[in-house]
Amino acid sequence: MKQTLERALIEKAWRDPAFRAAIETDPKSALKSMGVEVSDDVNIDIRMQRRDTLYYVIPPSAEHADDAGNIINQMDLWQSAELFCWIMPQALKLELLGMRQSYRRNNA
Repeated sequence: MKQTLERALIEKAWRDPAFRAAIETDPKSALKSMGVEVSDDVNIDIRMQRRDTLYYVIPPSAEHADDAGNIINQMDLWQSAELFCWIMPQALKLELLGMRQSYRRNNA
């Protein structure tokens, strides 16, 4: 079975310090060095996750204020109750849960 791009990217970043630096400073060239073609009009932002950092990715808002109440695409307002994908160490999972609980408690 062939390795996926994502797995190859992760493993190369783990093993190759020069590549790890390149994915953060020039991700398109880094991907190109793996044989990946990236369109010129696509921006790439690759981050090496830190064990002590909680990351949020904020989806883009509507391009026009009149559209703000409409679903622009599935990413904008996608949510499934309290379910989401944990991509962080256990200690940060608990921290995030605590943050959510305190927010609810203080904004009820």
